Amino acid sequence: MGKNNKSTLSGKICREIFIVSLIAGFSGFMLGLLFAPQSGRKSRKFLAEQLREIIDRGKFAIIEARVMAEELLEKNRNKDSEKFQA
Repeated sequence: MGKNNKSTLSGKICREIFIVSLIAGFSGFMLGLLFAPQSGRKSRKFLAEQLREIIDRGKFAIIEARVMAEELLEKNRNKDSEKFQA
């Protein structure tokens, strides 16, 4: 086997593991909903609250990443301008 064949095989295995993991996670989620000790209304309310929290965290993470990226860009611009001046 050549190097290219090994990387192709490795990628295929990773994809298969990822797909199986998604299926297992989804199945666990569905079974959890089926056997939940709470009523459907309480479960939906809980899931909606959790989803809102996840979305808020995601928005905050995006804003934080943008600020960090802008800081890094500014540092690199300063370094580049110092190089050209020297």
